Amino acid sequence: MSTPIPSSAPVPLHIVGEPPASPAPDVIGTSGGPGRRPAPAVRPAAADWAALGVEPRWNGQETSDCAAVLSPFRGPATGLEPYKRYVAGARQRGETVLVVACIGAGQHRHNVFSGTVAPGVHLPDHYGSIAANPLPAGLSPELADGLDHAEHELGTRLLNRPPSAWFRLTYLKEARSSRPGVARVWPPPGEGELRPILVDGLGDPVAGLWMPADGSARWFVVPHGTDHRLLVEWLVQHALPAYVPGALTRARSTLVRDPALATDAEAQLVKRIAEEQRAHERRNTELQQQLAALRAVADPLRDNLLFGTGRPLEDAVHDVLVAAGATVTRLDDVYGTKSADLLAEYDGRRVLVEVKSANNRPPHSLPDKLLKHLNTWPRLTGTEPVDGGVLVVNHQVKVAPAQRDAEVYTDRAFADALTVPVIGSAHLFDWWRHDDWDAVRHAVFGATGPAQPPETAVPDTDLKVPRRPGSLSRLRR
Repeated sequence: MSTPIPSSAPVPLHIVGEPPASPAPDVIGTSGGPGRRPAPAVRPAAADWAALGVEPRWNGQETSDCAAVLSPFRGPATGLEPYKRYVAGARQRGETVLVVACIGAGQHRHNVFSGTVAPGVHLPDHYGSIAANPLPAGLSPELADGLDHAEHELGTRLLNRPPSAWFRLTYLKEARSSRPGVARVWPPPGEGELRPILVDGLGDPVAGLWMPADGSARWFVVPHGTDHRLLVEWLVQHALPAYVPGALTRARSTLVRDPALATDAEAQLVKRIAEEQRAHERRNTELQQQLAALRAVADPLRDNLLFGTGRPLEDAVHDVLVAAGATVTRLDDVYGTKSADLLAEYDGRRVLVEVKSANNRPPHSLPDKLLKHLNTWPRLTGTEPVDGGVLVVNHQVKVAPAQRDAEVYTDRAFADALTVPVIGSAHLFDWWRHDDWDAVRHAVFGATGPAQPPETAVPDTDLKVPRRPGSLSRLRR
């Protein structure tokens, strides 16, 4: 006969507000006309609290034994009895004061100093407040650096299920004045810090953690409109185990177990899991470093082939040709503007390469520039005959690559009449990123003999990821 799993008690959670209630029905004959009705009480949305593992404690109910505070609309009223009793109980037990406060609910006002402001959150004692400034629609926040596991989990959940609006959070400390004639605040303002969990594109916090200097409290500030179920699940599954484990121990929750009471088999498996996690983290770090190294090589060439002009574009074309096994000479360094940009040689064939760019669709005059260089080439000092030339064009530079024309020239009659090959630098990029060196050589040199192996580099890690040859340095052959 199996032993049943011990049931855990729900965790008491103080929820600032009144319990959800259905509106009272209108009874015929009781209405006195269009008189003013009393303002509705602040009531959070109804939830299956038992399924979430919590026992809600509303305004007017005992809060001294609660594990945390959830304020769905504004920060809790720190001067009122429910919050004061909760804090007193937490301090008596030696636990961290844990608060989740939603910010920004209510009427927005305009301030000549701060612009549009939404209702903020007042911090306890003399620590000041956190102000909220509405941010534009379409904001895409990012996780801040240096988060612990619970903070990272909250930020990720907010990104996956974002609120309807975001607010820039600003920590406003109470003024500490020492000017003559100005009354000093007593007790003096407390020291605290607002640490970001999510930041906007300017690096300003849109969700954060406020802590006093002594670390006795953690106030997690999130935007109004955040799903209450998300916040309760995060509190029970991540925040309480990390910051108030004693509350789960009292509730005999399976989320917290005393390692001293584990069996040998449990302890060994926990140790093995920890070792596997550390090994995974080390491996992930190695892979991330390798990916960063590859991107450090690929990013400049990718950017120059798709968006570059002038010398950066020429450098990128040079690197692709070298990676394909060609010997490339920079003619601008020798002849200036009297010749094409590059001389490429492969398997006995020699071609001039002219590199151009155009913000939009390229003019039909670009091939003429290559033809002019082919005509003047024999008259330049120290030159040897070439087998032809190729024009490389980065066209529609100001258009997203996916929206550009597939070919440099879309006028079919003009393209069919061309006497020199015209290659889009985007095609070079595609061949380069797929290591399709045969396609590069065929496009630039035409039919050639047996392929020569391109220059290669051996990775310095155990993962066999080939580095892209030719783009690690400006190779000259």
